[in-house]
Amino acid sequence: MPFYPDDVIQQLKSQADISLVIQQFLPLKRSGTNRFVGVCPFHDDHSPSMTVNPTLGIYKCFACGAGGDVFKFVQEHEKIDFNGAVEWVANFVGFSLPKFASKENAEVQEEKGMIRKLNELACNWFEQQLSLSEKALEYLAKRNISEQTRKQFHIGYAPDKREGLIAYAAKNGFSPKDCLRAGLAVEKKNGGIDDKFRDRLMIAIQNQSGTVVAFGGRDLAPKQEGFERPKYMNSPETPLYNKSEILFGLNHSRTAIAKENAVIIVEGYFDLISLYQGGVQNVVAASGTALTEFHANILARYAKTAYLVFDGDEAGRKATHRTIEIVLPKGIVPRIFALSRPDGTKIDPDNFVNEQGAEAFHEQLKGAEDWLSYLSHNSDLQGIEDRAKFITYVKSVVKSIQDKELQNQYVELIAERFNTKPTLEGIQGIRPQKKPKAAAPQAPQDIAEYAEYGEVPQQSAEPERVPWELLSPLEVRFANLLVRNPTLLDRACEYFDVELAASGIQFFESSIIDEFVNTVIAGYTETGYFSPQTLYEQLSPLLKQFMENLPEETWTSPKEIYEFYESLMVLNLRLCDRFRKGIALDTPEGVQKRLDLNKFMQNMEKLYSLYKQGKLSLDALADQLIKSKQPLLHILAATQG
Repeated sequence: MPFYPDDVIQQLKSQADISLVIQQFLPLKRSGTNRFVGVCPFHDDHSPSMTVNPTLGIYKCFACGAGGDVFKFVQEHEKIDFNGAVEWVANFVGFSLPKFASKENAEVQEEKGMIRKLNELACNWFEQQLSLSEKALEYLAKRNISEQTRKQFHIGYAPDKREGLIAYAAKNGFSPKDCLRAGLAVEKKNGGIDDKFRDRLMIAIQNQSGTVVAFGGRDLAPKQEGFERPKYMNSPETPLYNKSEILFGLNHSRTAIAKENAVIIVEGYFDLISLYQGGVQNVVAASGTALTEFHANILARYAKTAYLVFDGDEAGRKATHRTIEIVLPKGIVPRIFALSRPDGTKIDPDNFVNEQGAEAFHEQLKGAEDWLSYLSHNSDLQGIEDRAKFITYVKSVVKSIQDKELQNQYVELIAERFNTKPTLEGIQGIRPQKKPKAAAPQAPQDIAEYAEYGEVPQQSAEPERVPWELLSPLEVRFANLLVRNPTLLDRACEYFDVELAASGIQFFESSIIDEFVNTVIAGYTETGYFSPQTLYEQLSPLLKQFMENLPEETWTSPKEIYEFYESLMVLNLRLCDRFRKGIALDTPEGVQKRLDLNKFMQNMEKLYSLYKQGKLSLDALADQLIKSKQPLLHILAATQG
């Protein structure tokens, strides 16, 4: 039978909303911001005891203990093997599974690896070249792009050289043909190979995991009469880059999207970058293409509302219509709005947020029009025929909605607004949903067959339980603070670094929380991004239980930053107090160790007191906390000696 490699499984899992998959078999009700509950199908359940968490990509029954990921649910519910479950989910999502056991597939995987490495090399080179280009830096300054934002989005510059990148790549082991296959070079008619991007501001296009898969280049060359270069140029599609699958900025914004339960969809790179820099961070942009169903499948995991910033021309209206038809069937409710200056002239999100600020942008969002009103206001409803045509059209859009309850609500709304019957009888969906092919039930023959797919049945012992009653509420909240606010992880890495890990000192009183926080930090340090689902899959059963039961909570920025440093200070003092209590005072050395630790704590308490009195800024407190770590480790190490 086919075997699907881990990267394929992870890619499919990232696109499959487990709540939508499970709702193909049983009804679920929303419970909280991003959780659902339903009657468990794996035991005689009379009340909803199964919880589904789309963010983590898991289900869990707290009555019978059944649980797992999307594949496990389909596998158990349909009584099929692991591969059958993967194929079912792929068919439901519309995901194309690769063919296996072929030389071609091995070559494709090898080429993907080469392109990934070459893109990383090119990204670093473009960023280096930016620092050498006065013109490019001036352009970014005019657009108010800060240095921090440049680094965050890996903005660089491709100099006006025929073989600048090609020559640099050659020094690092890549041939011109490698650059060609990666979409970083073009072949000339005479057979030569030149850099594809020349005299362009370069913007890295990253996938959800933060890997650079392609580039977008903004032209900076002076205009020449009779010759016009394209304003923007994107990398061509490669084995690593499919523009219909990539949402620009999602690797940065998905946490904010999930927190807001809403996404803002814009067109341009700088629309997104300027909004994100200005504090509007639940935003994405399609990468060189119109929004696709693939994109909508991904967004449906994070958001239930989509704000569409539209242009008032015919092209803008058509694009808005297409987007409505794509996102609404996935359960994402679109709202539409236009931006303008005080004098009424149209303006794009980039210029708007630079001229009027993020707060003004949020005010515009409040006035966004629901999709049904937008379509009716932009349609001719005077004649009976036109009105009937319009009602049939909006019903066909509603017919395509997968969520039956949402579908019913819209049927009632259409009937109320347009005085028509509340029915979809005889209506064909605008985008008929493909139903997964029924897989023939397959019962494994023996333990060996289970083992092939990692599902060996066995009698498990009573699962270990998280002792919540023994955990410090402050430590639990601190762990939750990091998980719910991944933007804090860069700050956390400054304190919870290699030096602290190497010391062997358990920072948190609870070993469960200490291991959990260190796992979060280690994963972020290694990959440069945070994914709740990826983290969850790495955890032990006990830590999974801990993460599953962290409370749902949101922080209004910048409150999370203040709480982070204030909590870190208190936890720091608690750590000192635990060590202080363990120092024996029956020797002069012990007395001296206690005095050294007391002095350190007094200094830290004084700093915290000055901060609480408003005499010390948060930045100063943070700076002192980071600087205090090394002497603290030295003192604590001495107490253990």
